[in-house]
Amino acid sequence: MLPLWVAKDKKLFEKYGVDVELTYIRGVAIEALLAGEVQFVRASPPAVVRSTLRGADLAIIANTINVAVFSLMTRPEISRPEDLKGKKIGVTNLGDSPDLVLSLLLERWGLQRNKDLTVLGIRGGMPELMVSVSKGFVDGGMISAPSNLRGIKMGLRELVDTAEYGIPYVNSPLSTRRSFIKTNRDAVLRVLRAYYEAVQETRSDKTTALKILAKYVRVDDPEILNEVYRSYGQKHLQKTIRVDLAGVRGLLKGLDKEALQFTPGSFVDASLYEELEREGFFKRSSVE
Repeated sequence: MLPLWVAKDKKLFEKYGVDVELTYIRGVAIEALLAGEVQFVRASPPAVVRSTLRGADLAIIANTINVAVFSLMTRPEISRPEDLKGKKIGVTNLGDSPDLVLSLLLERWGLQRNKDLTVLGIRGGMPELMVSVSKGFVDGGMISAPSNLRGIKMGLRELVDTAEYGIPYVNSPLSTRRSFIKTNRDAVLRVLRAYYEAVQETRSDKTTALKILAKYVRVDDPEILNEVYRSYGQKHLQKTIRVDLAGVRGLLKGLDKEALQFTPGSFVDASLYEELEREGFFKRSSVE
């Protein structure tokens, strides 16, 4: 979300002639998009793909992080993947990105859910999941920054940072409806120009990005803000907004057999990025 916040606060959408309002919609962003209440979403990647599989005319048009960015935080006595056998791992929502990435991890380690270990959905968010791990209700949990930092302070172990494995995964897709692209292509291109420039501004101007981040997440702890920026503003934030099909394939792999019957490109509209590339936008951008 950080590049979108930067684009809004630095008036980059206005620069490219579009009036954009950022709205937080919990749990029903795809429904709002399909109802025409919003025109773009930065929604759960599995939700976008599942809706498309059910017939929705959705398309991923940009992405800024193409690897899985989660940490598996465990109780301190767990020091190796083999120690997870017979244990319980928590995720915030079964079937969402943390759960799918956990499946990819388990496959990598040769472990099977419901056989070698149990995966449980923990009601609430990351803070509630961290409490569940610390109190021993579960033995580990799939966590995103900055909850990993909080977990370490609570005495938990960061067993693995999935990003270090470089697991391809479309982590932060920007999506819209194909019908909207057809009737409002110029507006979509303008949004992408602003989004691209915001990515560059996020990477190059840490001081301003941290101020904007603090404003939107309503946190003033410098350590937490710096951890979020380190992860989502520099280390894993790519310079391009191009959707890597390998990342989409990683997402499909984490879903089910039905999803694997489709090609990654069927969930993406790459023509917009390609048009901007042909017109030389990325090369002449003053902040590239």
